Amino acid sequence: MTRPTPLRTIFATALDHVRADPDAPTVTLLGNPRGWLLDTGVVDLVEPFVTWRPADAGDVARWAGLDGATARALLDALPAVHLDDRQNDAPTLGTLLRAAAEHPDEVELQGYLVGPGRVDERLSAEGLFAYVAPELDVTAGHHAGCECARLWTIVRRDLGVDDAVRMPDSINAQVNPWRPYEPCWSLWWD
Repeated sequence: MTRPTPLRTIFATALDHVRADPDAPTVTLLGNPRGWLLDTGVVDLVEPFVTWRPADAGDVARWAGLDGATARALLDALPAVHLDDRQNDAPTLGTLLRAAAEHPDEVELQGYLVGPGRVDERLSAEGLFAYVAPELDVTAGHHAGCECARLWTIVRRDLGVDDAVRMPDSINAQVNPWRPYEPCWSLWWD
């Protein structure tokens, strides 16, 4: 079986193309030097959780199952401006990373990396896996007895995910392959 190309290699190649273009902006939209994900080691921290590798410089790398230890390392590695960033109406990246770091048995994160081939280079968390309250009845159609509001209260109150603009776009029960015997809730913002 062939090993996938490391994300560092993919992003470094994209950065080489950016640097070879005299008209390419040298900083991201948030003011970091292009390639900051490589320079800070963020790409290496996220690599073990990558589920989708970018097909080209404009594509994103998707990741899931980011754990508490990695969240803590990312809190130390990320420039402060990125901790206040959020995926649409989701909680801020800082809040999600702190929740995973402080509740490593109950919270894992999911999201994507935008590489240095784009000026919006960033780490973005668009959701979480909450390994809590598996007994709740939450359904996609949110029928009359749906307990999604109760779950959302638990996530905000007990796990510290308290700065989202609104409830998630989707809440689904699932079992992740890296924790095959533990049901969780996937909370995701579009």
